[in-house]
Amino acid sequence: MATTATPVIEAPRRRKWGRRAREQSSGYALSAPAVAVLLVFFLLPIYFIVRYSIGLDRFAKTEAAAELTGELAGFSTELWRNFLGEGAEIALLGKSSAALHLPMYVVGIVFVVLVLGAVFGKRLSARFGGWIVGGSFFLLLAPFMTIPAGNNLLRLAELESGGDFLRLFFRSVTMATTSSVWAVAMAFPIAYFLAFGIRKSKYTWLLVVIAPFLTSYLLRVFAWKLILGDQGLINSALFELGLRDPDNALSFLIYSQFTVILVLLYAWVPFLILPIFIALENMDRRLLEAGTDLGASRLQTFRKVTLPIAAPGIVAAFLFVFIPSMGEYITPSLVGGNTGYMFGQAIWVQFVGGTLNWQTGSVLSIFLLGVVLFLTFTTSKFLRQGGGATA
Repeated sequence: MATTATPVIEAPRRRKWGRRAREQSSGYALSAPAVAVLLVFFLLPIYFIVRYSIGLDRFAKTEAAAELTGELAGFSTELWRNFLGEGAEIALLGKSSAALHLPMYVVGIVFVVLVLGAVFGKRLSARFGGWIVGGSFFLLLAPFMTIPAGNNLLRLAELESGGDFLRLFFRSVTMATTSSVWAVAMAFPIAYFLAFGIRKSKYTWLLVVIAPFLTSYLLRVFAWKLILGDQGLINSALFELGLRDPDNALSFLIYSQFTVILVLLYAWVPFLILPIFIALENMDRRLLEAGTDLGASRLQTFRKVTLPIAAPGIVAAFLFVFIPSMGEYITPSLVGGNTGYMFGQAIWVQFVGGTLNWQTGSVLSIFLLGVVLFLTFTTSKFLRQGGGATA
């Protein structure tokens, strides 16, 4: 008995391919305006800043004026070498005599490896992934985490450099990291209480928490300046109580790194409560009930269920504080003084603050932008893969 071959119908497949091509082309057409705006308002300024950073452009109109301001008159990587070539010294427990000097490229490689370990640690090892992630986070925070104690900042380790701008960058990262960690530590209990401790009026209390954002940021900073000043509320109260002499005000309360950290905490803690609250509010409560039914204590349930699921919100909250704090300008200008001087102020001075050395300012700007973009990219990867979620 002869068999006949079944004809293959290609028309539906062609129609499906054509529909997919039309959908992709329409998607490209819709995204074209956004791409154009990105090119004009983001990449084009970066292009000119890069040109300034390598000496192809200069602020001075003539070469003679450029020599007076210290600007380069042609292509050169000298500014980058001066900024990064000093390297860094890491000292443990404040013992500068035992400091270890490292070239800047080694510091950069170690930093990248630790960030990648914090993001992809669980993929490297199913058994030790949690330890890799935790250890990477600890080593990243150790050189930049401080505990304000009067006029001093207690720290486990410290990164220093012979270069003025690089040393200032390390100091700014230290203040930004300290502010971010303390802000998250303060915001998490409040968000946890709003998500699990209050049932009917949680959103009302959430509005109360974020109410300070209805006031101008500058007014809030000036209010803290009045509270912490030598003749401010705290020093006046201590004088009235007989706890200080009239001529011995607590100097660390104003114009110090402690002041900058304190004001940044006040400014950002209400904002951080939102992403952590959303992460906790969207949690499936049945997971908590399952942990209790399996015999886990509240602490075990919190450590094994609640904290891993809330990890993306915690990391996002940390980044929300860290990135703007690292380039902060307003707060240290008003309450920081000389000891609270930060990297963002140095960039401002180079561009419009009197120095008018756009080439040096461009180097500082590109370096800060590169660090921020790298942290944003790795954090987005961490959030997309679920952060610390176990499910």
